[in-house]
Amino acid sequence: MNKILKKSLYVGLATFSLVSLSSMTANAKAKANHHETKTVLKNTKKTTKNNKVTAKYSSIKVSKDDAYVKSTGIVTMFNKPGRLGNAKVVASKKTMKHLAKSDSPKDIFYVYEMAKTNNGLYYAKVVTLGGKYRGWIYVGKNDFIDNLNNIEKGTGVTAIRPLRYAKMPKNKRGYHVNAPLWTTPNYSRINSKILNFNKKEYAKDTFRIESAVSNTQGWVYYYVVDEQHPKINGWVFHSSVKTKNSSNKVPSKKTQKNNKQKDQHPKVDNNDDITDGKTTDVSNNQSKPNNGYTLKFVNQATAQVVSQQIVQVNDLTNTTNPYPTANTNTIAKYLPNGYGFYQYGNAVATSGSVSNGGQAIVYVAKNPTINSVKLNLRIFDNTGAANLVNMNDHGTNSILNAQQELIDMHIMQGSVITTAQIQKVLSDNGLLVVPGNNGSANFAYTDAGLVQGSNPIINVYYR
Repeated sequence: MNKILKKSLYVGLATFSLVSLSSMTANAKAKANHHETKTVLKNTKKTTKNNKVTAKYSSIKVSKDDAYVKSTGIVTMFNKPGRLGNAKVVASKKTMKHLAKSDSPKDIFYVYEMAKTNNGLYYAKVVTLGGKYRGWIYVGKNDFIDNLNNIEKGTGVTAIRPLRYAKMPKNKRGYHVNAPLWTTPNYSRINSKILNFNKKEYAKDTFRIESAVSNTQGWVYYYVVDEQHPKINGWVFHSSVKTKNSSNKVPSKKTQKNNKQKDQHPKVDNNDDITDGKTTDVSNNQSKPNNGYTLKFVNQATAQVVSQQIVQVNDLTNTTNPYPTANTNTIAKYLPNGYGFYQYGNAVATSGSVSNGGQAIVYVAKNPTINSVKLNLRIFDNTGAANLVNMNDHGTNSILNAQQELIDMHIMQGSVITTAQIQKVLSDNGLLVVPGNNGSANFAYTDAGLVQGSNPIINVYYR
């Protein structure tokens, strides 16, 4: 009996020892695993901190005539690019949907800045033409700094034109205007403002209608020119343009209400063409198609046509606009001698996309030529900084010769220096390739554009 008890006791102790040992081993492994997990979490937090999202900001290079977009209603607007963290909502998706459905010109967005995050996402900084909403909207993974059509579909906004050409009245002369004149139709451009004319100056004058446009709400505006004092000209709402026989009596409230409703939905030319003072006789078949695009240059001061020419649609492109478009950059080479673009408003008035049979009115002014021009040659280093190119004496002389060549071109203030012109000057003087830190660098692009002042400075960039 004692032997059996002793044997049982030994077996029990042995079993207990094995269980205890196993438990100790398991606890040790658990502690090790717990320590490992804490280490991994700590490293993960550290890695996440090191991978912080940042953004690089750039001003938009699109002209103020083309820098407009409409909300799609599917993306929220924030006070900064959303991925940067701690971004606050400026306009919710519900608000953005409302803006997308709105036809009010006040709800169109003007784009003026671009942000690119270090993980390849792009954001647009926008403000409504009514000024109510301002913030950042996600627009995809494409660079759109010089073309809003690059904005990715299915994101926060899409490019739009706030104005389209409307039907001109048959009679275009002998009107009276009883309202202030605007630089551009109100809420059609970010810089629309009332011109500094006292209405008493033109109260008794007659005006002629030069152009007609309608905004997103269908409201029609006329561009009018004082027939007695041509320097008085601008845009005015169509109902403020009256004929000599128009009644000056104040209409009844009922008539006011009816007129207001009519004014909100005027008839417009849905073919989106411009009559420009020419009446088409519908009964006499259609006129022969125009196989080019018409550029009509109008002196802003006198409202007289300086010149008119038909150009090929494909000629209205350049390095920054691969698709035909009518703006100061593509039209510069067609400017009449002695004239530059009008600087204090929208120089080019087009009817949407450039195609055969279309037309643009280009407002020009007589401007002096530049006195001097300075070319700053800059090369990008590994950090992305653009430093001045270190030229030898021969290279410095080449720059001086290039600058003189630009002066000899009689470039006018208010005109546009194109990239093609700069490339030609650089090529003529052996400056398409310059010495770099690691060999040589090739011409990349330039910030040449509208010439402001008599001594412009142009940066030329190399990579």
